[in-house]
Amino acid sequence: MTLTEVSQVKLSDNDLSRESSPTHVYRSRISSNSKSLQEKDTKTALDRINKSISRSTTRIKKDTGKLRRKQLQQSLLRTTSTLQVKDGVSSYKKDFGYDLYTIDTEEIPAPMRQPEMQAMAADEVSDDCVVLFDLETTCTGSHAEITQIAAMKGDQRFNKYVLPTGNISTVAADKTGLSVQTTVQGSQILVHNGRRVAAGSIHSVLSEFISWLRSIQGTNITNGSKVILCGHNVRVFGMHAIISEAERCHLTQDLQAVVGGFMDTLPSLRQFLPGRDSYSQANLYRDIVNEECEGHNLVEDVSALAELVTVSGIPLEVLAQHTVTYHTAVERVRYLNEKNTRLKTLKGHLSTLPSATLNKIACSGLQYSHLKLVFRRGGEAALKHLLSEPISGTRTVRVSKVKQVHNQIIGHFREVLTQSSEV
Repeated sequence: MTLTEVSQVKLSDNDLSRESSPTHVYRSRISSNSKSLQEKDTKTALDRINKSISRSTTRIKKDTGKLRRKQLQQSLLRTTSTLQVKDGVSSYKKDFGYDLYTIDTEEIPAPMRQPEMQAMAADEVSDDCVVLFDLETTCTGSHAEITQIAAMKGDQRFNKYVLPTGNISTVAADKTGLSVQTTVQGSQILVHNGRRVAAGSIHSVLSEFISWLRSIQGTNITNGSKVILCGHNVRVFGMHAIISEAERCHLTQDLQAVVGGFMDTLPSLRQFLPGRDSYSQANLYRDIVNEECEGHNLVEDVSALAELVTVSGIPLEVLAQHTVTYHTAVERVRYLNEKNTRLKTLKGHLSTLPSATLNKIACSGLQYSHLKLVFRRGGEAALKHLLSEPISGTRTVRVSKVKQVHNQIIGHFREVLTQSSEV
């Protein structure tokens, strides 16, 4: 074989080698490359999706953060605005700063609630401590003056008349038979059913009553407890009258030193004898004691109450449930007196509003000047916010959310503002 032939043969062998490369090897290579590309594409797609999710999450967080910051800013703005209106750091801002002429320092009081009266501990209530008493006054309400004090403890009695500084109302005079008359010399005297009676000032009579109670405490109470004043409907009437008079006479501490609390027979008998149509002392006495109360005499009324309690058989445990401490009674009376003072200012200007609304405004700690001040400082929005201010720890608001109530009060101050600007 020649060299050329050998060369051709080699060449043919090479060609044969190339041509005889198995087809499945080529296909396998393509398949492997395709699979690799698919995995790469899948991974790329997943990465793209994850990045998209991450960006969306970040965007949501940013948007949520912005929204929360905006809410906090708005809340802070409302709070700051409310505090400015309430505290007198008025927002009368002009472009160049504060108008010092309009800034005031009067504060709007926080919402108030009627203080709860606390029941006396059971071991503080005993028969030895209970003193029955009753009062006569010039009228009903917070401005009533005492005209007579009567009390009893067993055989010991107290009965004194008081010459009031003001007049006795017609209703009270008809009921009690007491009236104030002027003598020829120009002095005033107290008359009971047409006859003059000895009467002292409220300070002197109340001081005598405290001294009498102190003697009762010393002779009847052996465990060092204080006296409990017991009366029919005392929590509504007698308690309020005697505490108010003690405050006016600066004898609150003296009375508190000897009196530990007040016991009310009206709710006690209502609990003990349910289902009756009437729980007035006269009707209870007639039905239980089977006798009629003779006229309206304070000393006889106190004696009748003592007999009523005895004959009815009401247990001391029931009476104790309706006995409140002197300290919390004083807090309640002070709150009611202050509320009535605020109510008087409201009635003088906002008489067209329902009595219940005026009473709620006064109970919340507001008087007329406060409403006027808030309207002057912050306008309609500030006044609406004040009236609908939530009371902490409750689901109620300070006065009302009712638009009709808001509009009536705002309408009044608009009119006041118009009248003042015309002047």
